[in-house]
Amino acid sequence: MKLIIPSVFISLFLLFSGCAEKKKVIYIENRGLCQSPATTLYIHDVTIENNSKTFNISANEIKLSLADSLSETNCYKVQLADKDASSLENENEYVLNSKVSIFQDKEVVEENIFKKEEKERITLFIALTANNNGKKVYANAKSELLTDKSKILGVEKGVDAQGDKEMILKSATKKVSIALTDGFSKLK
Repeated sequence: MKLIIPSVFISLFLLFSGCAEKKKVIYIENRGLCQSPATTLYIHDVTIENNSKTFNISANEIKLSLADSLSETNCYKVQLADKDASSLENENEYVLNSKVSIFQDKEVVEENIFKKEEKERITLFIALTANNNGKKVYANAKSELLTDKSKILGVEKGVDAQGDKEMILKSATKKVSIALTDGFSKLK
């Protein structure tokens, strides 16, 4: 009797852990790349090109995530105030423009009448241009997310759209903050 109970618990654990969808979160270290902030960035314009039918990110979400990621590097004082490049007061101030492209690809494979397998790849590109009266620094980053949206007997697995959005956005903005820091280091 003692051997049956632990094996039942182990079997149930393996059954349920195999059915749970697990996401791998990539940790990107961008904290403290600089000793102290030397440059002020004014996040100005965010242009979004969205070729996705179901995945949407607003300009405000991008600005906030970008501001957080750039601040984490400790290289920048980040301002969300709208400022024009011609009104900059010193050489350590830059206006930051962002162009974001979102793509979504879907692949559907029908295995049988009970299960429909569907995978979705979401790709987010961010291109930044920091401008100060002719001096420009460019940075680009790409982040991808592959999700499993399979259906069993017509019922879709639990989908965490907000979590997916936050993960891909955080990943892209952290990558681009590192790339921008590299760009500024080459400028000097």
